[in-house]
Amino acid sequence: MNQPSRVATEIEVASPEPASPVRAEAPRRLAINFLYLSGGETVAKALTFVSFTFMSRLLGPTNYGFLEFTIAVMVFFSLPVDLGLGAYGAREIARDGSRAQRLLHEIVGLKVVLAVSSMAVLGLFISLLRKPFQVKMLLSVYGVSLLAGPFLLQWFFQAHDKMQWVGVASIVRQAGFAVLVFLVCRRGVPLAWLGLVECGSVVAVSAYCIYVVRWKMGFGWPWPDFRIGPLLGHMGESLPIGLAELAWAFMWYFCTVLLGLVLSGRPLGWFGASHRALMALHTFVWLYFFNLLPSIARCVSQPHERLLKLMDRSIRFTAWTGLFLAAVLTVVAHDLLRVIYGYNYAPAGDTFAVLVWMLPVAMLSGHYRYILIAYGRQKPLLYCTAASALVAVALGFALVPAFRGMGAAWALLAANAVNLVLVYFSVRYLVVEVPAQRQFAGPLASLALAAIPYWALVRWNLWIALAAGAVTYGAGLLWAEGSRLASFVGYMAGREVESGGMGAVQIQPRSL
Repeated sequence: MNQPSRVATEIEVASPEPASPVRAEAPRRLAINFLYLSGGETVAKALTFVSFTFMSRLLGPTNYGFLEFTIAVMVFFSLPVDLGLGAYGAREIARDGSRAQRLLHEIVGLKVVLAVSSMAVLGLFISLLRKPFQVKMLLSVYGVSLLAGPFLLQWFFQAHDKMQWVGVASIVRQAGFAVLVFLVCRRGVPLAWLGLVECGSVVAVSAYCIYVVRWKMGFGWPWPDFRIGPLLGHMGESLPIGLAELAWAFMWYFCTVLLGLVLSGRPLGWFGASHRALMALHTFVWLYFFNLLPSIARCVSQPHERLLKLMDRSIRFTAWTGLFLAAVLTVVAHDLLRVIYGYNYAPAGDTFAVLVWMLPVAMLSGHYRYILIAYGRQKPLLYCTAASALVAVALGFALVPAFRGMGAAWALLAANAVNLVLVYFSVRYLVVEVPAQRQFAGPLASLALAAIPYWALVRWNLWIALAAGAVTYGAGLLWAEGSRLASFVGYMAGREVESGGMGAVQIQPRSL
């Protein structure tokens, strides 16, 4: 969802007392946590991608489009099961570890209630849906997996900075999914069987999470607490976060659902394939902020300078990586989609070339969204995200009927850009101004310079042109951030440093 030997030792030895959250503001700890998460998620996403590309080739664009439609619909029923409780619980435990045991039981209990409610609403939706019987059956079987949702306890590991267990959970889920896909999927297999595959993988990761909480972290069984008072209190706190996440889902998945409702056949499969590739990449954006949230939360009680230092380093890192990644993927979009999914999916490259620019936008907006969460500004975050979701819905209705997948791609990108503007100004007026212009100046200038050798050489050879552009961009990175990179590499080698974020750091000699 790989680790060094030190972490393996931590996993093998169960603590006799419940673990308390680790104070992990230091850059090395953040970097190590991110390596755990990205390492686990790299393996997990590789397994997911292999299994989904296998299914896409086996099912063909039409039936694969039905599968992507089902997954997009399920997003709107699985998010209410969490209702922002994961981010809320991680934030509260990071602030006060003594509440961990009680919050574990109460949040699981509330999630069980929400899971049953969500299944009931899903049943009503399926009864009203005008789709083939096999699509309704697939949705029904997928809905059963909601019952295991309350026991996906990665948020509890996050609160304790145990990111290695989050990474393993991702691997367990996707490895189980991939194994079952290759065992079950054959040409002509009923689509409902794919729902059974999803149920099996969710049950497996839920069992793993319970095992870690009980025997590795030293907490009791995560049985649900159904007391009304605490549950209503937690719902009141988490509801704005959950509604914001639901609105966020509208930005990312509504157009897929709309395409599935108004269209069928190959265009739906093409857009689903490009959107699947984007979401695989976006997982690393989510992981980055999943890892960063506890450290942002611990800045709340500190002077704003600490938050600004953390954000400066983090924004620099995401600016350089995000813009370069989007530019490269735009150039190779058609070739990449054709290699991944096969020649039947070559038209998906057009929409993918637009969708990839959501990555740098989401990387930047994530800083402001998670600041609002950490500083308890859930309602403004909800308003920002809801407004952006309305943009996605309005543009979806305006563009999808006429332009199909391409219209959906532009609607998603525009909605995410609107969200960035809204959350930036919300943080500026409610918390503190967190600038990003300076951090993006170097990457944008380097990208413009890299375009010169690329366009000069691309007529002869694409890959040579890409290499020349990458070298130019790398030279810009070294010129603008060379000293910070050297400092960070030196620190990661074992030298002491000021606490801060994931980005560059200032080394302090040991003698000081």
